[in-house]
This record gives sequence, structure tokens and C-alpha cells, in this order.
Amino acid sequence: MKPLLIWLAVVAVVFGGYALITSAVRETTQVFVVVDSSFQMRPVWSDVELELDRIDNEEHAEFALATEKEPVHSWEPELTLVGVDAFAPCTFEGIGDSPEAIAADRRILITTSANTCPTTSLVDWEIIELEP
Repeated sequence: MKPLLIWLAVVAVVFGGYALITSAVRETTQVFVVVDSSFQMRPVWSDVELELDRIDNEEHAEFALATEKEPVHSWEPELTLVGVDAFAPCTFEGIGDSPEAIAADRRILITTSANTCPTTSLVDWEIIELEP
């Protein structure tokens, strides 16, 4: 009986150590998300929060959030859009110039298919278009 207990203890330590090491070695992905907060987003504004929840379900990731007008928060485990209203025309100039955008592994823009702002300059961005 004693050899079985020793064997079980060794197996538990080996697999526990393996789990800890792989968890520590796994790198965190940095995802920068920009929400279009122009007046064209008003019809889909309620869908923005659902899309942010879908995005921040990614494991081993941290998120920075901004609108095309201003930053909302830097690196956090969840995306939280608070105190932002859809207003004014949109412009996507300079959204990739922030330190978070430069450091990010992935860049995502959430906009609407009714948007009139050009997105052709956002070459390495994932663009999510919400339908009104």
C-alpha cells in the first residue's frame, strides 16, 4: 500500500508542476479595441456591449479600450465601456498611434456597416461591422 501512495504523490507533484509551468510560460495576448462612438453607431449601440463581452472571453489576454475620440482604459482583464455616448462624426485618423495600439498583438475596430468613414488605412486591424 505504501508504494502506491508514494507513486500517487509523485504523479500528483509531476503533473501539478507541469500545469504550473505551462501556465506561467504561456504568454498573455494584448488586444487593443476601438469602439466607433460616432452618431452613426446609435442604432447598434446596445450591441456594442455584447460584442465587447464576446471579445473579452478570450483566455490569457488583456485588453485596452478606446473610442476613436479618446482612451477609455488601459490594459485590464475585461473590456468595460462606461460613460461613452455615441455622438459627433467619426474619424479613424490616429487611432493606431497610442502606446496601447502600438504594443498590441491584435487590434480590433468595432463600427457599423452604415459607417461612412474610410477604414482602408487600417490594414492590420480586425474590423467588426455591426448591422443596424
